[in-house]
Amino acid sequence: MPSNLIVDNEKANELISANQGCESHNLTQGQLYDLELFLHGNYFPLTGYINHKDFISVQDNYCLDDGSPWSKLLSLEVDTKLQKKINIGNKVELRDSEGVLMAFLTVESIFSFNKKHYFGGLIEGIETPYHVNYQSLRLYQNHNFQGLNTMFICNDLIHKSEINYLRDFFEKTQKKILIQTFFSDPQESSRYLKCIKAALSKLPENSFQLSILPGVPPNDKRTFLNQVIIANNWGIKTLITTQCTKLISQYSSLELINIPKGSKENSFEEVLNELTYLEPPNYKKGITIFFTGLSGSGKSTIAKQLQSTLLDSTRRNVTLLDGDIIRKTLCSGLGFSKEDRLMNLRRISFVSKEICKNGGVVICAPIAPYDEIRKEIRANIEKNSIFILVHVNTALEECEKRDRKGLYAKARSGEIKEFTGVSDPYEIPKDAEIELNTEGRTAESCCEDVIFYLKKSGLY
Repeated sequence: MPSNLIVDNEKANELISANQGCESHNLTQGQLYDLELFLHGNYFPLTGYINHKDFISVQDNYCLDDGSPWSKLLSLEVDTKLQKKINIGNKVELRDSEGVLMAFLTVESIFSFNKKHYFGGLIEGIETPYHVNYQSLRLYQNHNFQGLNTMFICNDLIHKSEINYLRDFFEKTQKKILIQTFFSDPQESSRYLKCIKAALSKLPENSFQLSILPGVPPNDKRTFLNQVIIANNWGIKTLITTQCTKLISQYSSLELINIPKGSKENSFEEVLNELTYLEPPNYKKGITIFFTGLSGSGKSTIAKQLQSTLLDSTRRNVTLLDGDIIRKTLCSGLGFSKEDRLMNLRRISFVSKEICKNGGVVICAPIAPYDEIRKEIRANIEKNSIFILVHVNTALEECEKRDRKGLYAKARSGEIKEFTGVSDPYEIPKDAEIELNTEGRTAESCCEDVIFYLKKSGLY
């Protein structure tokens, strides 16, 4: 069994005592998933985040610099502030979202790639993430895979065709099958797991072992190969999958069995019943209506009109997250540097996602000038809800005429730095569902365009 990276209590106390006051990095949820897999030895032979040479080799050739197969770009992404403070040899605390110290990183490599900053180096684990549920299914923690050498990667729901194949395989080989699922968002993943369990109830109890792994299901070549590498570390010999095995045969010695993907049209009644909660109809799904545009473009006015219209004409709960109000409450303390503006938007994204998960409608009206962060927010919310981007396309000259707060004048004089449209760019969205030109139009008229889209899409 690959050794884990968790130090003993004596060593942990030494590390904590010797590194009081060192810089810390708050892990994103995805980084926390990876750290947990590191700590329990699932990323063997790695003992930490990969360095620059390995990163480039994995990026280009799907192998480490020494030629060992590898697919995931497992360097630690950090922000500019931390990157500037750290030198080779420094230690960095790795903390979870609640501030709990998970591990120390000894930085051995500092580099940038595609305008993002990364560290590579040795991980020394202090504590593993705490889980309140499904502890018996977390086999990756202690590598409890004895007698299991066949795995079915369950990167989606299981339907009749997959169950029939798994049953036939077990009857012919008498080999117990490891059913590998993935667990990320507690609400969504719990419902997903109920669907999986409903399908597995059609198999003999002694024919399978259900297992969960922290993170999202593999959805491309790189993440799927990462799962194959983990399976190798677990001693798996045969991999059953609905993915295209041609993509991975050159990187793995596992026996690969490709089976047809099932469909909801041919599923079990028990699974379909659970799906009514996992995949509600569009008119019951949470919706984020995300306005973007220059300061003074009319975002807030239209957003307020839209909230009023929806509250009057539907029975949905509608929340308005106005950019200026959010700045004074949820995001008070943040400045206007690019990093602070991105953090402001990520907080809005987080709140929007939580509202949408429970079937609410949220209207957001920040400036959101950068295409990359808008795409990030879309991807975050569209996992289980509906995202509608509304570009309020008002000319800069018109926005300056409407400047009730005097912000453009201050930006022109240099009093406000990095002001969108003046000293910092606004990247016009090319993926907006709705584009509104407000010049010569009332807020009510613009709101009608949004309502028309909602009706056309079956959301109203």
